[in-house]
Amino acid sequence: MAPSVLIIGGSGAVGRPLVDEFLKHKSQFQRVAVLADPAKVSRFADAEKKGVEIVVGSFLDASSYKGFDVVVSLAGNAAMKLQPGMIEAAIAGGVRHFYPSEYGGDISVGEFWKNRYFRDKVVTRDHLAAKAKEHPDFRYTLVMTGPFTEYAVSSFNGIDFEKHTVQPYGKPGAELSVTTMADVMKYIVESMLIPFDSSKNVREFRVPGEARITWEKLMEYLGEAQGVDYHLTYLDPGEAAEKQEEARKSGNEEEEVFWAGKSVMLNGSGLIPEPLDNGKFSFTPETAKETIHRLFGKK
Repeated sequence: MAPSVLIIGGSGAVGRPLVDEFLKHKSQFQRVAVLADPAKVSRFADAEKKGVEIVVGSFLDASSYKGFDVVVSLAGNAAMKLQPGMIEAAIAGGVRHFYPSEYGGDISVGEFWKNRYFRDKVVTRDHLAAKAKEHPDFRYTLVMTGPFTEYAVSSFNGIDFEKHTVQPYGKPGAELSVTTMADVMKYIVESMLIPFDSSKNVREFRVPGEARITWEKLMEYLGEAQGVDYHLTYLDPGEAAEKQEEARKSGNEEEEVFWAGKSVMLNGSGLIPEPLDNGKFSFTPETAKETIHRLFGKK
């Protein structure tokens, strides 16, 4: 039977592309819906015209999930810690397949598992594992792509697009995996159409668009696209860690998470470990060079 899918966080920068991708494959799903806060229903007017259902309610209310098989969470940093509550409500509402908001590095390797930036993802994974033991018919899917290319090549990582300088926190030669946002959406949607092994409660898809690339190469592509040279200077991740600790002590959680993210991108932990699963999907992902030239190349 075709699955019925409910999307949480469908109005954001990630949610809109995912809704659009589901619309391309709508005939393969019984229902495609987004969960909307009553005050934000108007944001989904265009999607509703195209056939997406709008469920008005709270993601902590079990009744919001009734009638759906699969839930896709796109919770951002601020809402990440609420995912265990979402999972509880979803299970109570009859959902038996959950996609947590991962779509980045494999947080089980390197420094990710202990890094503050990923703390709420770790809590969510642990909660999913516990629920799967408690409910044998409950399952969940982890989609790991490395950072969005669009996010990696941004001011967050110290890029000054006017001065053509780059000052990231990290070390030279560190490799990472990246995937353009559009391809992440393709992986999420197509993965739902891949049969789930009935003997397991969890499955993982490791599907980076660019499996191994250095920051130096990313900046080379950026310079090529814009026809300029970028001056790259690495900053000590320890400085970011100190600022993170200062924010923690002052009780500024937003700043604490911000600096935690700054310290982890270019330390080598951002590499999706093999074996990879790209071959299980029907498309060839865009390379980092293609993405950067598309976004930053001269029009």
